[in-house]
Amino acid sequence: MFKKLFSNIWTILDLLFFIAAAITFNCGGFYLGQIWGYVTLTLTFIIAGVIVEQIQVNKGGDA
Repeated sequence: MFKKLFSNIWTILDLLFFIAAAITFNCGGFYLGQIWGYVTLTLTFIIAGVIVEQIQVNKGGDA
């Protein structure tokens, strides 16, 4: 029971830390300039897409 609970908490923390890192990365890019901000947004979306595809492959979903 506790193992399942901690697993769920860890999954939520992973998601929250990814979102916090993405926000920090993108805000830092926009502080450097608008073009750099859009570059960081593009990189964030690419990384998020790769992560989602990897999760889908690991769970055996349709790709």
